[in-house]
Amino acid sequence: MVRTPDAPVSVSKILSAAAIAGLLCGGGAWAIASAATDAPQRESFVISAPAHRGIAQVEIHDPDNVLSPADEARLKRDASRIEAPDVVQQLHYIVFSSNHENVNDSVEEYLRDNRPDLIGDEKFVDGTIFVGVGLDPRQAFVFAGEDVADVLSLRDGSHLEGAVNAIKPGMKDNNIPAGLFAGASAATDAKALEQSQYQDAVDSRIGLMAGAGLGTGGAASAAVAGVGFYRRERKKKLAAARENLAFIAREYGSLGQRLDGIDIRANSLTSPLAHAAMRAEWEDVRDRFLDLHQSVEAYGGLTESGDPKQILSQADKIQDAADTTRQLSFAEDNIDKIFNIEHGNTEVRTQEITALRADIVQAEASLPDSNSGLYDSLTSARKEADFLAAKPDAPDFLDRYVQLLRDYQAALVVLKEKQMSEVEDTNELHRPALYEASYRPGYGYMDFVPYWALSSWHSANVESAQSNSSGNSVNSGFSSGFSGAGGSSSF
Repeated sequence: MVRTPDAPVSVSKILSAAAIAGLLCGGGAWAIASAATDAPQRESFVISAPAHRGIAQVEIHDPDNVLSPADEARLKRDASRIEAPDVVQQLHYIVFSSNHENVNDSVEEYLRDNRPDLIGDEKFVDGTIFVGVGLDPRQAFVFAGEDVADVLSLRDGSHLEGAVNAIKPGMKDNNIPAGLFAGASAATDAKALEQSQYQDAVDSRIGLMAGAGLGTGGAASAAVAGVGFYRRERKKKLAAARENLAFIAREYGSLGQRLDGIDIRANSLTSPLAHAAMRAEWEDVRDRFLDLHQSVEAYGGLTESGDPKQILSQADKIQDAADTTRQLSFAEDNIDKIFNIEHGNTEVRTQEITALRADIVQAEASLPDSNSGLYDSLTSARKEADFLAAKPDAPDFLDRYVQLLRDYQAALVVLKEKQMSEVEDTNELHRPALYEASYRPGYGYMDFVPYWALSSWHSANVESAQSNSSGNSVNSGFSSGFSGAGGSSSF
């Protein structure tokens, strides 16, 4: 039978055909490898350690007073939601405003100086897990006692890496409690570890059998692994597209009805906070949202429960529409904040000056020399922020807020040159835009970039330099030779 040019063949069929060809050519080797290696059984990877909901002993170590009382209360409250094996007896959150280039050394030094009961000569004490961040340079970490590390595979490997990486999204949104809770949840998630170890075993067996056939038909046989990968990726893409459809159904129409009002409010802003870059960002996201109409119409009849093939065929357009819709929603919130600051809303003014002050404190704490002119400039900026936080209803609040942004930006330019030039700039410095969740009023004014964004950029440069030299995504080493379980990673 001759296939005509317009008879489509799916990717999965191509992969399956290649796999069959490989089996025909190298089937003997495949069969031998298959017989020699038992198929992994899901029940073999169950972590038998008893579990409990909530960790009774939760301590927060915040030597530099980075966290607010509300942050600490939230961390302790949320710990009651964590389901952990009984081996986890103590959860310790640690936050440093300034730390060693290798934050692992800061953790060891802090515990030896302040909590020697939690650390031995070579290992962390049993029953403990430590989840935390260093803010300068920005690094996330997870460490554990030997018994905890044994049960939860926190000595090295993908589960440790996943737990450390779980901290980073919250930190990048400047939400420390969310980041720490996510890290603790991921580190203690026995069910996720079971599934990960089971899947690793399945993939390893497939790889072994595929490799066994390479002499005669191995290249084609390896396509079996490709089929599994393709199916998993397809399932993930379908799930994401369904979530995006649900989000668009909730938000797209409502935002469309409010768009004229948002645009009017954006164009009514008169303060320097509504600078040229901010206005350009608003016009960009507004126009992209308006351009979505045709895309949304193309799949307007689709719902999250619709035909999977139809959803997948439009998945990329659905993703773009959801991203733009989210961005317009963030832009609306941020325009409202600027409007409220301009019109004397003391609650919003207090919220924003408090956030700016926290950023100044981090920058101030990062300096090794408190006798420098730069330190004096940052101290003056912090004192001005203290004044404005105490008097959000001051008639000249807005003028002083804008001047503070100018002064602080000038200090940060010097800080960047002095503190962040030891490694190559391999990553782009990103300033959050009006349509991003991490944006705050004033970002972009006179090219203002907050310290947390500079620190994150610098940490990424440091991590790139380290990975180029070592290739290790999680750093488990201590300068002292200490060998406690766990590791850290920059963000």
